[in-house]
Amino acid sequence: MPSTKRNGKQRGNTAGTGFGSSKSSPNANSKFEHLITDLKGKKISKQKLREEVFNILYDNAVENVEEGNYYFFEYDPKFKSVLREWDQYPLIQVLEIKGNQILGANLHYISPNQRLKSLNNKQMPAATFHYYIPQKADNLFFEVDETDVPLLSQLPLDKFHRNR
Repeated sequence: MPSTKRNGKQRGNTAGTGFGSSKSSPNANSKFEHLITDLKGKKISKQKLREEVFNILYDNAVENVEEGNYYFFEYDPKFKSVLREWDQYPLIQVLEIKGNQILGANLHYISPNQRLKSLNNKQMPAATFHYYIPQKADNLFFEVDETDVPLLSQLPLDKFHRNR
């Protein structure tokens, strides 16, 4: 077969390599790797999945959060009766700590695909910004390693309550 002439407009290699190495790919050393492997092909309730995640994060429990870090926790808002909607299990990046309130970007307020885009771009949409009162989380936050956030952001961990 004769070789094809190249005019400079063709791509040398269109297949590409390293597709598993993006910032949003699961980390091979993730503490959640075992959980994901065990769950493949199995059905599990959202509540049971949350319990498994909390158990894995148990050693990362902290009372005080730090700006820039990610946390997963159970939350019971003070003014839940007047909120249009709220997430009982937020996955947030702490943006700012103001007195007795935490401003966090809750990834659950955007679609799973948008979560990965936001994490990769390191820019959270305003729709994710919410204030949290630490006492309403029993002052117990489970810190999530930044390398595990893309994986956790794709799991159905949220539990939204809506007031109509």
